[in-house]
Amino acid sequence: MVKPSSVLCPDCGNPRGTLQSECPYCGSQETPPLPKKLAGIFTLNLEENLPRVDEALIIFDRALDELAKTAIRVVKVIHGYGSGGQGGRIKEAIRQELMYQRRSHLISAYFAGEDLGPGKESYQELCRQYPAVKEILTKDIFGNPGITLIILKR
Repeated sequence: MVKPSSVLCPDCGNPRGTLQSECPYCGSQETPPLPKKLAGIFTLNLEENLPRVDEALIIFDRALDELAKTAIRVVKVIHGYGSGGQGGRIKEAIRQELMYQRRSHLISAYFAGEDLGPGKESYQELCRQYPAVKEILTKDIFGNPGITLIILKR
C-alpha cells in the first residue's frame, strides 16, 4: 500500500517519496501522476534538493494544482525554518502567498505548525472546523515552525 505522502513512479510502479523526487528504484525523473482516490495527509517537502525561493513556489503551485484533482484534503508543507533562526525565505514566501489568499480557489484554510498543539487556540479551531483532521495529524507538526498545514477545498 502506498502511504499518503508517496506517489507511484510512472515508469516502474514503485512508491516514490514526493512529486519532485527521483525514483529510488529505477532513477526515473518523470513527474508521477498523483493517485486519484488517496486520502489523508500529503507531505510536500519544499526543502528537498535545496531549491531557491522561486523554484520552491513553482513546486508548491504545481503540487496544489495536482492535489486539487485528488481526494487528498490535507497537505503538510515542509518549508523549513531557516538556519539563521529568524525564519527561512521559503517559509516567508509560502506564508505570504497563503496570507494574501493567492490560491483561495484551492485552499480552504491553513495553520502554522508553531501554532498547532493541544491547548493552543489554532489547534482548537482546526479541530472544530475539520474534526476528521485530528485523527490523521502527526506529532511532528505540533509546535514546528518549519511546517504549515493546508486544508484544500473539496
